[in-house]
Amino acid sequence: MDSDSSDVVAGIYPRRMGKTTFLQTLADFLGIIRPMPRADREDQFKRCALYDLHRDFFEENFAKYPVITMDFKNNEYLHKGILAGVFDIRGVGLGSGLNNVEVYMAHSGIQGTHSIPHPFRNAFGFTARDVWGLINDYVDNQWPYRENLGRTDADRFKRDLLVGCLENFDGYRIGDIYHIFNPYAILRFVHGLVSVESPSNVVYSGHLFWVETGSTRILEAIETAEISELRRFYRHLSLSFLRKTGYQRQTGIAADLMALDHINDTNVEFISSQMQSQSPFAESAEASSTRVELADICMSRVGDAFGDIHNMGSAPLKAGTIIRLLYQSGYIAPITRDCVGIPNVEVLDALEKLYKQIAKRHDISPNFLDSTHEDMGVCYGNVSQFARSLNKCLMRASGLAEVTLERMYQNILIIHLYPATRNGYEVQSEVDMGNGRADVLLVPSSSSIRTESNPFYFYIFELERYNGPATRENATRMTADYRRDVAKVVYDLAGDAQTQIHTRYLQAASDKARYCKYIFVIGIAFWTNRFSMVVTRLRKDDNDDGSTSWSVEQYPGSINSDGLVGYSDIGDELDSTENDGVRERVVQGKLVFLTV
Repeated sequence: MDSDSSDVVAGIYPRRMGKTTFLQTLADFLGIIRPMPRADREDQFKRCALYDLHRDFFEENFAKYPVITMDFKNNEYLHKGILAGVFDIRGVGLGSGLNNVEVYMAHSGIQGTHSIPHPFRNAFGFTARDVWGLINDYVDNQWPYRENLGRTDADRFKRDLLVGCLENFDGYRIGDIYHIFNPYAILRFVHGLVSVESPSNVVYSGHLFWVETGSTRILEAIETAEISELRRFYRHLSLSFLRKTGYQRQTGIAADLMALDHINDTNVEFISSQMQSQSPFAESAEASSTRVELADICMSRVGDAFGDIHNMGSAPLKAGTIIRLLYQSGYIAPITRDCVGIPNVEVLDALEKLYKQIAKRHDISPNFLDSTHEDMGVCYGNVSQFARSLNKCLMRASGLAEVTLERMYQNILIIHLYPATRNGYEVQSEVDMGNGRADVLLVPSSSSIRTESNPFYFYIFELERYNGPATRENATRMTADYRRDVAKVVYDLAGDAQTQIHTRYLQAASDKARYCKYIFVIGIAFWTNRFSMVVTRLRKDDNDDGSTSWSVEQYPGSINSDGLVGYSDIGDELDSTENDGVRERVVQGKLVFLTV
């Protein structure tokens, strides 16, 4: 901290990140006279890592300074002052008594944002190492039911707890330190384990540990004259978060940890140094522009926003000012120098609640993801729209080639479906069903409610991929004849995948889908960023005796044949502009799509 030339250092971070605790701890360490006797303080601090790792610093500074509360403005006796708060400081600059203040926000120290390393990057919040230490100690020494677990089961329980915390309470960043957890949320969560009798009974979702620590009354009462802009910002932040979360659950750090039976300090150290993987999709021009715009709003100094905030309650706020308030309050967190995002699921839930309050006063839809769900199609049983949205998704996915593994396509499908989790659905993968494991399911969540006019749908996906012939010449691999041959193969593979569902999984699916209107049986075969998809739909029939049965409901306008017709019967145009390049036909009551 002494490397900073300013007299006063201010740290600006979200609430409940340990600011007051940090300042109290710092005062107890530096202060000559404190409420706790010197010997007791020295004993406590010598048990901390500070004493082991920085012995010289400890000896030179412990209990050596008078620490008092004072006016930082134009104070000639000031050696170093430290402020910690949520909102940026007004009045810092030329001609101000506070021109001796250097302000550090959460993004300070991220490459490209600040020339000086962040002095508080290890001071606020819990790191992955801190969380692991709490979990390790609690399960081994304090959890009331620890005797019920063997060593292997205890190790897996601790692993699952760390992964659950990563997925639900992680997401903050301070300077160049990744994976900052809100300490209040973590302590509340660990404390709540006292009533959990079995690892299978741990509940991660639905907690409001952080949100409940402060009133959102002011934010809920916000008026804006730019509701369409605010809706655009909310939609971008939520969609980015959902796609990132869907990807990380398949290929991120949490997925890597779940592959281990035992976690040690080395694993946790690796976590602490790794930035969470982001979605593999290339951004659209609109999304890229919105991302940079949001980062600029959040990371620039306040400027004109102070005047807008000063008028809050008497005049509507600009959308950018609301985003700035949310950023400084901790609802939005820095990711890179040109990207900000929602930190975790708890905050996403809180943001949705806040938006609903604002939308209600503007008499608009409270769901800012309405257009996303309509584009996806699956929430409304629109498989044609789903095929087109999947095609756009694959066109933006990077690195897809003939050698791409089926697992990658499975991950892409899951990421694409993940926004449906905010509309009453769950995305599941590798699910035991009947005589095998279904690749991907999109099913209603257990807590969701639908009406007759807005029913649920049940989707089963079976995937295949084609990597081309064993030998071929580069000169011919992208010719029209070659692509036509590929199209025939992926068309047949999609049909085979769908047949596999009917043979192995359909009975089990029928039992799970009893509250749904339709079951969609979908086989998809991929080749690079192209695909063929075959769809059958089954309608639920309520019988007179109270039982339920399922019957195939054919799509109208069918091309009929003795068995699934050949590729040539749905047309072999290679560069069709029909429906954005997606060719759609009805074949024997099945809906068939082809993009090759």
